[in-house]
Amino acid sequence: MTSLDPIYVPLLTFLGTLLIVAVGILFNNSRITDIKGSFVDLKDLIKAESRVTEANSRRLEEKIEKVENLLLTRLADHDTRIGRLESK
Repeated sequence: MTSLDPIYVPLLTFLGTLLIVAVGILFNNSRITDIKGSFVDLKDLIKAESRVTEANSRRLEEKIEKVENLLLTRLADHDTRIGRLESK
């Protein structure tokens, strides 16, 4: 077996490195679609959770309105009672 000329060693080193990098890029790009799928799933999960949170928020606002109406009714009742007591 003959030895390589010193001129070809840097060229072969460069081509070997280039080949390894190209294989690595192709391998990583094949997994990018998996990552995109994970992001889509995560996006759907966030949307679903935001819908649930929005529904809970609406229910809470309705309950607060009911309590507010009850308090206003009772305050009006107490105001009427105080007015009657003051007029006596």
